[in-house]
Amino acid sequence: MAKVNWKKTWYMLGIGFGIMFITAFIFSQFVFPIILGRPSVVETPDVVGLGLVQAKRLMQDEKLHVVVRDSLFSESAKLDQVLEQHPSAGTRIKEDGTVQLVISKGSKLVKVPDLIGSTFQEALITLRNFELRGSIVDSLYSDTHPRNTVIRSMPMGGSKIEKKSSVRLVLSRGAEAFTDSTDLDIYESDSLY
Repeated sequence: MAKVNWKKTWYMLGIGFGIMFITAFIFSQFVFPIILGRPSVVETPDVVGLGLVQAKRLMQDEKLHVVVRDSLFSESAKLDQVLEQHPSAGTRIKEDGTVQLVISKGSKLVKVPDLIGSTFQEALITLRNFELRGSIVDSLYSDTHPRNTVIRSMPMGGSKIEKKSSVRLVLSRGAEAFTDSTDLDIYESDSLY
C-alpha cells in the first residue's frame, strides 16, 4: 500500500513540474512579449574590415552585443581587424541579440630588425620587442666593431620569419691583439748587448 502512495506522489510531482514548465514557457514566449512589448528587430551592420573597437561601437549603437568567437593569423589584415561576422551584415535579428566576430591576430611573420652594430643587450631587447628570441652562436675578432656588438645575424635584418623564432647572433670579440714573435726576438737580442 505504501508503494502505491509513493508512485502516486511521484506522478503528481511530475505532472506539477510539467504544468509549471509549460506555463513558464507560454508566459515567456507569448504573455510577457504582449504586455512588455516585443523587442525591436534591427539589421546587423557590416563591420568586416573595421577595427574591433569601432565594430563594438557600431553594434552598441544598434543595441546589439558583440562576442569575439575566434582570432586568426592574417597576412593581409591588421591586428584586431574584423575578418568575419555571424550573422552576416544585413541579417535582421532581435534587439539585444548577439553578433559573433572573428578577428585578426595580425601577421604570423615578423621582419627581422637590423641588429648590426647593436650591443648584445640592445639586440636582445629589440628582438623581444619584435616577438623574437636571440642566441649567440659565435664570436669573432673585428677591427670595425667594438667588443660585444653584433657583427652578423642569421637570418639577416629585413628577412621575414615566424614570431617566437630564434635569431642567431655573431658577436665581436674586439680587435685582435697581435704579438709578433720576430719583434719579441729582436727586443730580447738587443737587450743582451
